[in-house]
Amino acid sequence: MSIRVMTEVWKTNLPTTEKMVLLVIADHANDDGTEAWPSQATIAKKCSISVRTVQRCVNTLVKHKYIRLEKRAGGSIDCREDRRPNRYSINLSRLRGDNVTGRPNDADGATLTTGTGRQSRHMNHPNKPSIEPSMFDEFWKIYPRKVAKGGALKAWANAVKIAKPEQIIAGAKKYAKDPARDPKFTAHPATWLNAQRWLDEPQVEDKRQATPQPESYNPAIHGPNKDAVPMPEAIKEFLKNTLRK
Repeated sequence: MSIRVMTEVWKTNLPTTEKMVLLVIADHANDDGTEAWPSQATIAKKCSISVRTVQRCVNTLVKHKYIRLEKRAGGSIDCREDRRPNRYSINLSRLRGDNVTGRPNDADGATLTTGTGRQSRHMNHPNKPSIEPSMFDEFWKIYPRKVAKGGALKAWANAVKIAKPEQIIAGAKKYAKDPARDPKFTAHPATWLNAQRWLDEPQVEDKRQATPQPESYNPAIHGPNKDAVPMPEAIKEFLKNTLRK
């Protein structure tokens, strides 16, 4: 293991996958960066990537002169020729030059890519969400419940990716003025933003009074029911005879 070489590798601005592959090679190298012959399977296992990705990364490192590759030149004296691994030599001057000049570019000026094919972002330019603080301040001033401002700011950053700030602020105004909104159950601003509630239709408060239900008819209370149908005389006579028995 060459700690000195690995330290130089850590200082580079290489994409993550290429850097990990180069670190494994440096781990097997001498102090001058030579005589490293880890197998592709070993590199893949230590980097938690596929052998095919190792091959692609090695080709990239060779192309940009970070390493020199000698096919089937590694291994001990007793190793069979058909089983010899590739031998790598790390270009220390290239590493040190990279540390001074910044991230490496290929011949066409394109940034080196990782094994996934995606460009690696420069470490000095973190991927921060683009937000508009002045517009958020306007939203915060209007919104009827001011709690968890940090969470609201993050939710705002996501919301402005899918809607215009003016649309969100207009929705917040409607929500604040909605007569049906109960102050006790007003949503947190982050919750409101994450749920895209600026798209909500205004709630209509139902002010109609419920129709009173009629009470059961009780002659003792209501008196004779004028709408009742008179009992036929034959039924009255039948009931009278039955009660006598």
